[in-house]
Amino acid sequence: MPNNQELIALIGVLEQEHVDVRAALAKVNAAVDAEDSGALQAALRDGESVLGDGLNAHSAAEDDDLFPAIGEIMGDGLVSVFAEEHERIRSLRDQIYTAVNRGQADFEGSEEFSQLLTDHIDREDAVLFPSARGMLAD
Repeated sequence: MPNNQELIALIGVLEQEHVDVRAALAKVNAAVDAEDSGALQAALRDGESVLGDGLNAHSAAEDDDLFPAIGEIMGDGLVSVFAEEHERIRSLRDQIYTAVNRGQADFEGSEEFSQLLTDHIDREDAVLFPSARGMLAD
């Protein structure tokens, strides 16, 4: 298990990755708002490295390294909610990319994916990460 300083550094990396995810989601949101099938497919293709493999690696770092460590400090119940959301986020992501691979645009799924992922990131950035960083620094 990573030590406290490594976990604090990991939180910094995760926060930076959130910036990249938000940028990719902004393009998805614009296409959904415009109900533009071509733009949505392009936004998802352009964001695939961040929302695909990048999101998988990001979630794995949280689920495998950060959450078990901070769960011991903050309580497993709190962090388990975030881990459970990862499953729904990945499921929605896979659904919308399946549509893209078929040449289709899943506006409803894309909107739900973006909203869930944005809410998830907001709560991590505003509550979970600052609390964890404070407890790990003590």
